[in-house]
Amino acid sequence: MKKSGIASIIAIMVSLTCLLGLVGCGRTSVDDMVTNSPRVTGISSGNITSLTGLDPSFTLNSSNGKYVTLYVENNGSNSVVATINGQSERTFKAGEKGHISLEVTQGSFGLDKDYEFKAVPGTNGGSINIYYEIAQRDEIEGLSGYSEDAGR
Repeated sequence: MKKSGIASIIAIMVSLTCLLGLVGCGRTSVDDMVTNSPRVTGISSGNITSLTGLDPSFTLNSSNGKYVTLYVENNGSNSVVATINGQSERTFKAGEKGHISLEVTQGSFGLDKDYEFKAVPGTNGGSINIYYEIAQRDEIEGLSGYSEDAGR
């Protein structure tokens, strides 16, 4: 009788373990949700107030996102011209904000490639006052302030 009682308890515990395991099978963990979300890798951000503007360069790898974007908020009174590697040029008038983007590709032999980001005073010169964000991401559609023809 004692052996059958222990066997019954073990059988009940195994059954409960299996039952509880099945209940959790349909759930998606937080990690799965993050993995399935579009990826965004922040590279640099900040405020710039100067006569020369923004001019950093970063070495990027396409495995961190298919596109690189430069977000600009022009907080000054002069227009600002933004580019990535001399491409995707866009002029931001005073008070305007938005993105430009460029597809990230690998260099020779699959090596990482340098990307140069510029935001300089427009044709009338002067100083600039901007907030900027540089990020690498998998998708560019749906970005607020993104111009559909910019970066293409």
